[in-house]
Amino acid sequence: MFRFRFLLIAAAFLAAAPLFVEAQTESASPSKTASGKVTAVPFRAGTILSAEISRQKPQFDVESQFDFPAIDNPAWVELIVKLDQGRSISRFDYELVGAQNDVYSCFAVAEGADGYSVDADKWTIQKPHPLKYYRLLFPVKQSELASASKELVPMTLKLKLYKTIQDPATFDVRVMPQGSNFTRVSSIRPEGLCNMNYHEAFESGK
Repeated sequence: MFRFRFLLIAAAFLAAAPLFVEAQTESASPSKTASGKVTAVPFRAGTILSAEISRQKPQFDVESQFDFPAIDNPAWVELIVKLDQGRSISRFDYELVGAQNDVYSCFAVAEGADGYSVDADKWTIQKPHPLKYYRLLFPVKQSELASASKELVPMTLKLKLYKTIQDPATFDVRVMPQGSNFTRVSSIRPEGLCNMNYHEAFESGK
């Protein structure tokens, strides 16, 4: 009897496996524009929907003289991501590799349109909402802007604490116009706006 039950369970698992693999493949498939640009970039915890660099410092609800960027007069890179079910994220998980291979640690994370904070209670998003987007903020050298080609700066997001079999996520970061803040979360389309410069993302009508 035990062997019969085992065979039934094994058969059920084998029957379901192709469906599971197909679902995993579909969820990991990146969105693309008609020109072939990948606009939603998969990474270990979910999908990057937007990547922007700006000279304008974003809003902080809480700041501290004891917790500040290691870079003087930084530019700022913001990633807007959607997390996969069961994933969490913190300011300690990821680092950004710039166009000249400089490495930058994440400085803050935030939910939706909330302001950033260095409050320890806001360092980690433990229970993300499945319908919300999350923001990761990286202070980077101003010289990263000089690496832009067609208003895009190539960068890579990689896991900070250990290596995985999944390759780091590589993408182009949109240079925001002089004096412009980051794009509001509410303006980010579900199919993503990665690898698109400001004109392509917001002015071309595509």
